[in-house]
Amino acid sequence: MREIVLAMVANCLVFTGVGLGPMAALAPRVGLLAVLAMAPAVGYALYSVALTWWLLQEGSAGSAAWPLAGVLLAVSAACLALAWKSVRARLPVVSRRRAVAGLLGLAMCLGLLIAPLAAGNKGYAVFRGNASDSFIYMFLARYFDEYPRSWAFERTEEQVTAAAPMLGPARNMLNMRWTSGAMLTAGSRLGGMGILDFQYPFTLVSYLLFFAALLPFLTAMGLSAPAAALSALALSTGFYAQLVLDIRAFSQINTLPLAILLIYVLSLPTPQRRSGALRRTALLGFCYLTTFVNYTEIFPMIFGAAASYLTLKAALSRLTRRELAIQSAGFALGMAATWPVRFLWEHMLAQIHFTETAPQLWSEAYFTWLFHNVPAGIFGLPLLENGFSRLPGWGFLDWPGWLVTVFACLVCAFFLLGGLRAMADRKRDAPLVALAFAAASLAAFALFCYKDKPWVAGKGLSYFYPCVTAVFLYAALARPMARPLANRAVGLCGLTLATLFLASQFTVAGLRPAYAAKDLDYPRYVRNHGRYRTIDCELAPIRAALRRAKAENVAICSADPWKWAFLGLALDGPVHVDSPARLATLPADTPVFVALDRPIAGAPAELAPFLAGENATFALYRLPAGRLAALLPSLACETNP
Repeated sequence: MREIVLAMVANCLVFTGVGLGPMAALAPRVGLLAVLAMAPAVGYALYSVALTWWLLQEGSAGSAAWPLAGVLLAVSAACLALAWKSVRARLPVVSRRRAVAGLLGLAMCLGLLIAPLAAGNKGYAVFRGNASDSFIYMFLARYFDEYPRSWAFERTEEQVTAAAPMLGPARNMLNMRWTSGAMLTAGSRLGGMGILDFQYPFTLVSYLLFFAALLPFLTAMGLSAPAAALSALALSTGFYAQLVLDIRAFSQINTLPLAILLIYVLSLPTPQRRSGALRRTALLGFCYLTTFVNYTEIFPMIFGAAASYLTLKAALSRLTRRELAIQSAGFALGMAATWPVRFLWEHMLAQIHFTETAPQLWSEAYFTWLFHNVPAGIFGLPLLENGFSRLPGWGFLDWPGWLVTVFACLVCAFFLLGGLRAMADRKRDAPLVALAFAAASLAAFALFCYKDKPWVAGKGLSYFYPCVTAVFLYAALARPMARPLANRAVGLCGLTLATLFLASQFTVAGLRPAYAAKDLDYPRYVRNHGRYRTIDCELAPIRAALRRAKAENVAICSADPWKWAFLGLALDGPVHVDSPARLATLPADTPVFVALDRPIAGAPAELAPFLAGENATFALYRLPAGRLAALLPSLACETNP
């Protein structure tokens, strides 16, 4: 656990350092705490765009991880030096109360995110939720760790597999998800951990960045320091945060802080000077570019929400020509910058079409809770009804279904109130941006429900879930309330609802380690593949045996492709994972290592003398290559998970 925490902290520090200078330079009138809070998201955005450019130059992500970080940190330091005068001017007005609240919230966020890892078994982080997507990104990360993109296309599939069996699955995925797979490679290198061990903590890093980005955004909506910190914590660890984490769509997870960054920049006051306008245009263009590069499919909703914000602001007579020009120029700049990766537009259309044809099984596997009670589902409240039902002795804490529905409807009423208040609030633009993005998510949900596409409807709702919740919290917690909506009864009701809502989300955050300890999933929640549960992920005996023998190669064969994928990615690196067929071609008396499925009764009698290490799922043998060659016809090796 200590290694995981240190790796996550190392990633966060690198991204903060990379983003601090550019954010300070491009947003000279933004408060210093807001600059510090947004710096990690800006740093991640810069690093991901730069790494994507490096892949286009046919470089490998593994070799570039630290050199790229060094270059970007130097650029950041230069930007900070140029902006030092404005940074120093912002120091005296730093709010210690907000700084302390933010740091305490960040520590609690880290604790709640890693608690399930500490409570769960070794397989929790590997086979959590939609492990299929996790393995897609891990295979891509393994490929980019060593090879440039074109390497696989210059060779046949057989040649790629012969070079390294773990590269085979990535070959068919190299036209998509470049950035997320490569960022997993870079993150694991920055953190000093293996790809498989770091893939789950890597996604948790995005939630830490997400929490930090939410602080200035919620502050801009008018929430006090404690309210902003508690709300950001609920959004980063509550129900929807867990859902998106368990869908394991790394691109969507990584885009959460980037979307908040864009929303925050959209809401900033319009600069009046030419230099400020140029800086804002550059910052906006960069925000659009990085969301496109990191998660192409979300871009139509990003564009629609941003356009809706400007349209709504114009309808309310709050949009000036200068702001419209800056916003339009920023969008145009961002789109122009996508030219080097223009092929992603085709991927975006193909992926959108693919998701619209998603089988009913997907929505049943991931969104049963949503369509069981839609009002509760929209606001992330389904576990109020059954969250304790699988914990013996705690079921009495579950609410009746009708009470959950009533509570959800009251939250919905305050969401509508928040929308009205956002349109009436002429002093702040952040609530109006949040309303536009929330409306985009709800509109996508309604549209695809109407088209009977439940999977796409649920995904669309999850894209901007922070904004849906933020509008409700704005209505309930932001002070002072705008007339004529303000009165003591409404304010007290809002405070009560917000308190119950936040308590519900913190309860969900606490339930996660409790369920992890019992190796269970929530009722009507994301279904875990049953066979994942049977894989023993404690590999210490096998790794120790390979380490003692100073093994350089190991072959892996399993009748279950998930077992092959897991063990191969877990061992690959310290030793070279090879195919049994290739090791069998070595001189007959050459000792070789091969890992096979372990029968329930243990190693077969004929192989028992060669047993070097085992766990409940795998058996590692050290045997002559000739013996392995004789064994090959009886082996069933599946390598397509």
